[in-house]
Amino acid sequence: MPTTPVSLRSAPAPAGVWRKKKMPALGSIGLRPVKSGPGKSVPAPSRSSVLGNRIRPVQAARPCQCKFSASHFLRVGRTCFLGATVFALASAANVSADWYKGVTHVHSLWSDGDTAPEWITKWYKDRGYEFVAFSEHNVLQSGEKWMQIGGRSNLKPEHLDALRTDFGADWPILREANGRPEAMRLRTFDELSAHFNVPGAFLLIPGEEMTAIGSGVHTNAINVREAVRSVEGTTRSEILENQVAAIEAQSKKFNVPMIAHLNHMNWSNGVTAEEVLGAPSLRFFEVYNGHPGTHPWGRAEDGMPPSDEAWDIIQSTRLNRDPSTPLLYGVATDDSHEYHQWGLGRVNPGRGWVMVYAESLDADAIMRAMQAGLFYSTTGVTLDKIEKTDKELRVTIAAQPGAKYTTRFIGTRAGFDATTAPRLDFEGKPLPRASLKYSGEVGAVLLETTDNPAIYPFKGDELYVRARVYSDQPQDNPVDEGDFQTAWVQPVKP
Repeated sequence: MPTTPVSLRSAPAPAGVWRKKKMPALGSIGLRPVKSGPGKSVPAPSRSSVLGNRIRPVQAARPCQCKFSASHFLRVGRTCFLGATVFALASAANVSADWYKGVTHVHSLWSDGDTAPEWITKWYKDRGYEFVAFSEHNVLQSGEKWMQIGGRSNLKPEHLDALRTDFGADWPILREANGRPEAMRLRTFDELSAHFNVPGAFLLIPGEEMTAIGSGVHTNAINVREAVRSVEGTTRSEILENQVAAIEAQSKKFNVPMIAHLNHMNWSNGVTAEEVLGAPSLRFFEVYNGHPGTHPWGRAEDGMPPSDEAWDIIQSTRLNRDPSTPLLYGVATDDSHEYHQWGLGRVNPGRGWVMVYAESLDADAIMRAMQAGLFYSTTGVTLDKIEKTDKELRVTIAAQPGAKYTTRFIGTRAGFDATTAPRLDFEGKPLPRASLKYSGEVGAVLLETTDNPAIYPFKGDELYVRARVYSDQPQDNPVDEGDFQTAWVQPVKP
């Protein structure tokens, strides 16, 4: 396990920092202001459990369904939650904010999913998610769409029976032929929202997966008000930049915040790090995607690095060109399609999500918080606090009993070695569609620690610093056998 020795300075936490109460693992967890010092250290995971950018679990563990809540946000000096010295959502001490658990990449029968959207929504809501954004391919869940029952359709008679059981005999809207149900009308976003949304408890957010046919460039548009027209371009960089521009144009048109996140860089022929560098407007991408075909841990044989490595390449190169460039944030998602068959190789829900610290459970508030970087991404690790001062980045883990954690602080220093080389195949020839190889100074491990809280003291020459927290607890229903629970803290500028 590579490390870069960095002296770890202990510093007392500011008085009045929000700290989680000890309560049951499920349900609402309150916060109270206390004077807190450094946390206790936890033993390091064995070297066999942390392998480079891969974590390998063995068996399923139920994902955490906690929500942290606070009666108000407390600013102490220059310390703020979630790595921002300017916390846009709380300019005064009496502004309330909460943690909200959500997912931004979900498919249903409206596109290429195999289940009705109401069953999917119920699945997430029953498991403690507080917001869900469906992202059908090039379409919103609006208008009239009928789905054939049986035959080659994804909607089978037994699925219809399950809907009747869960939602009532009168719930399905059916069209009959010869006295038998022939097709079912899919429920629209407005109908689903009217049925499921509960103020302060659950919210559906409108979304769409902009799918450029043939290029492999897929970008999610979240909180959209109308379907975003497909955009074209001569290169993947141009297509991606045009997709982001189209979402930004709609955001201005309706005067509501929206986000665009690039999906699954390593799916199919992929989108290389250099192609993303050709789309400077992109602010979000999927650091983790729960679809087995998206290869978040990389495809070395095709020259596709792990999503973490691509993140550092893009972040470092952008900031090296212009230190004022906005940071790139990483989202964990499901990209779920399959809900009837479960396990390895299946495209199931519940694998990756985001925890967003927002002023309310409102679509606009969630978008503003994510735009400010006030969230972390996870496949099961829960964090208690993320704090940034002018001296350090501090990550406090809400540790599960018996679990062991390792935190890596990752970043790139100013003046890094920016030389590149092609990625080669097994015969030593350059791979045709591959990201370039960069020096070990790009995305270096600045500090590795088993302390909780994990603290990284800034040296002052870092272009950015982010954190990745590894657990020795297995991920629930993982993409690959051997994946452990992980959390990604968004990058900050010292």
